[in-house]
Amino acid sequence: DTTPNLVAEGKHAAVYRNIYAHASQTYCSFRSINFSIYPGLPWLFAPYGGRPMAPAMATVLRAQGHRSIYLHNGSLEWSGDSRMLTERYERAEDYADWKCEKLTSWGAADRCTIDRLIAWLDEKKGAPFLAHCWTDQTHDPYPASPGMEAVDFFHGQPPPPHAAALSRYLNVLREADRQVERIFAALRERGLADDTLVVVTGDHGEAFGDPHSQRGHGLTVYEEEMNVPLMLWNPRLFPGGQRLDAVGGHVDVNPTIADILGVKPSGEWQGHSLFDPARPDSAFFMATISAEYLFGLRDGPWKYVLDATSGRDSLHDLAADPLERENLAAREPDRCRRMRQRVSAWVAFEEDFLRARRD
Repeated sequence: DTTPNLVAEGKHAAVYRNIYAHASQTYCSFRSINFSIYPGLPWLFAPYGGRPMAPAMATVLRAQGHRSIYLHNGSLEWSGDSRMLTERYERAEDYADWKCEKLTSWGAADRCTIDRLIAWLDEKKGAPFLAHCWTDQTHDPYPASPGMEAVDFFHGQPPPPHAAALSRYLNVLREADRQVERIFAALRERGLADDTLVVVTGDHGEAFGDPHSQRGHGLTVYEEEMNVPLMLWNPRLFPGGQRLDAVGGHVDVNPTIADILGVKPSGEWQGHSLFDPARPDSAFFMATISAEYLFGLRDGPWKYVLDATSGRDSLHDLAADPLERENLAAREPDRCRRMRQRVSAWVAFEEDFLRARRD
């Protein structure tokens, strides 16, 4: 029961179960979520191959008359990419702009982002808007907010091997859920709920040594690192709520928003609207800081992983084996061969794409 508010708000939303980060690292997901492009490759992150970044959703909506703001309770300088935001959003602010007290070296409490969002909503009432809120408190070391009451999610029997860190994470996740609920409440109080789309996702998963041995993120392509939430909330569009099994990734978020809003998506985006019946029911992904080059493909219930360092294939039927315990590669050689070809083609395309310089 870590996200009771989001679960309740699911009655007014389309909730997707099979959405993927294309790399389980914030630096990479920042690019895919904001600019609807794949994050690059372990040896060539976007945009450093020479190709400029694609337009952000803010660029598309500002052309439609929307005001825009980017809010982050960490530091916008953490990856040296703040210029990408200030060139595309009317305003880009972080915790330092709000004099919000830091909890860790990463940043301040999520509450600061939501406080600023609500104040910004009231600055120019009636105007269409885009607000991008990137919260930070659920990042390791998962700092508690002052006065936050801890919940014992394990009833005195914490599981090994990282129980203390996992407990902090679950408690901060519950705090993030409480803060996100303030957005829904603020929209309702202002009569904006039926006319506002709220998109909730995460930049990557987090591993705690169960069901696999890794800890943190960026090291593997197991589900606990790659699978992320996606909720599209609007009480008028999704009465009663929907639970959807379509497979997609972060590159699909902006095209889906554009589809819902009825605006033309950028031709430079690499994703597809999740509502497009012609889109492939699949997602590509990779590990970024692993000792091996790991590339993967989710296609329907099947998940394929190529360890390009060793040449080893892994294949899992997630419908029957959601914890990825049984490798079916030896039993499904034809399927492995087809999926390996698709993964190899994606890697080759991405390298060519990133190195293509535009006049």
